[in-house]
Amino acid sequence: MKKEKRLLKIICLLAVSYSLIGLSISQAYWIWTPQSKKWFNPKYAPKDTPREQYDYAMQFYLAKNYSKSISEFKKLIRAYPQSELAPDAQYYIGRSYEERLEYYAAFLAYQKVIDVYPRSELTEEILERQYKLGNLYFGGQKEKIFGVAVIPAVDKALEIFEKVVANSPYGKYADLAQFKIGECYKKLGQYKEAAEAYGKLVNNYPKSLLYEQSRYEVAYCTYKISLNPNYDQEPTEEAIKGFEDFVKSKDRGETIQDAEQALIRLQEKKAESLYNTGHFYEKQKHYDSAIVYYKEILDSYPKTLWAKRAFSKIEELEKRIEKAKR
Repeated sequence: MKKEKRLLKIICLLAVSYSLIGLSISQAYWIWTPQSKKWFNPKYAPKDTPREQYDYAMQFYLAKNYSKSISEFKKLIRAYPQSELAPDAQYYIGRSYEERLEYYAAFLAYQKVIDVYPRSELTEEILERQYKLGNLYFGGQKEKIFGVAVIPAVDKALEIFEKVVANSPYGKYADLAQFKIGECYKKLGQYKEAAEAYGKLVNNYPKSLLYEQSRYEVAYCTYKISLNPNYDQEPTEEAIKGFEDFVKSKDRGETIQDAEQALIRLQEKKAESLYNTGHFYEKQKHYDSAIVYYKEILDSYPKTLWAKRAFSKIEELEKRIEKAKR
């Protein structure tokens, strides 16, 4: 029994000793600095120079330890914000996030280079990377919440493409991103905003390879707006004019058949609207006014199905007017 008690005391003493040793070791990491009047842990301190810190962070990036590289590059920026290596460090924060498939965080990190270091030589490469990130989201990439991809991210694509245009309005990727802004709105079913976005490309980038396609898209989106019963006939007329101009253009591409078919549908719709207006006046026995609308169908949309009806109505109403005069 005495031996057991003695053994228990020895174990307790050893436990206390190890605890004190561990405490002293952990405390040794913290140093009091009279200048700042704060405790300082060398473990979290940057290297003595920006170059040393940059090379240290780059070791983790090359080793694909991206969490650590992000931490160490951020440490460089905090400690040496005016260093010529700070923009590169911020850039590699973005690259690290991109390697981790955290695409939106990568976009924000790249954007910070442009916002904080606008004269950086990395701008062109960053614009290319941002444009490609926008394409990822546009193509179906989902945003992550707590590591799980759950949110369809066309809105993220839209935000990124708008930034690409804003960052360099006449840069290499400006017209491409502007076109994709229109594509995003079209994908979201926001045809008014889409038409405006395509229109900006037509107005701002007349030499773009996407110029003719954008003209077609302006007309198409205006046509989609005109299908909404809450809209008046103005979008229909704008769409007709857009498609007519597109069909007459020299470089029409593969969309010519789509444009011609859409133009026929729009003309039929406009002729129907005129016919209904004429029919309204006819029921009110305002025959002269009704004839005006029926004749407009013959003059403006003679190839529509409504033209034949309008012709018959004109003959019928003219006979009624002539009979009433007798």
